[in-house]
Amino acid sequence: MHFHSKEPGRHIVDVLFVLALFGVFAASALMLVTIGANVYKKTVSNMNDNFAERTAYSYISEKIRQNDICDSIEIGELEGTCTLMFIRRVGDDEYCTCLYLYDGYLKELFIRRDSFTGTNLLQAGQDIMPLSGLTMEETKTGLIRLTLDTGSRALTLYASLRSDSGK
Repeated sequence: MHFHSKEPGRHIVDVLFVLALFGVFAASALMLVTIGANVYKKTVSNMNDNFAERTAYSYISEKIRQNDICDSIEIGELEGTCTLMFIRRVGDDEYCTCLYLYDGYLKELFIRRDSFTGTNLLQAGQDIMPLSGLTMEETKTGLIRLTLDTGSRALTLYASLRSDSGK
């Protein structure tokens, strides 16, 4: 048994319809994948920004907690750069751990306090993480305000020193 179409052009129309349907499906699938990739890219970017913010915030606040001893935390200056200093006395010597922003990085430098006279000390610090901006100030006795800029937004940290000297 052999069926023939009564209309000779009908077979071509059926094939063109199937091809057009396939084309619409392929275009829709490609558009969906592109939208999904953009959403994924934005999500990963937001997660990385949040990670950078939380990590910098946690790192600095934990350093403050670890060093919250009477008269051991101060905001100072190292080679013209505002620095958060954690001071420890070992025997007759004072040592200082400095947190500061230099060359786009949060840096940490451990140094004897009487060695501040050297040059290029800022470069000698260990890179902790990329950071676009860092400002710090003592708003009142025992309260320090730090503003961290990760490039996507600024985050402010207020740290209250519990072991305040009562200045």
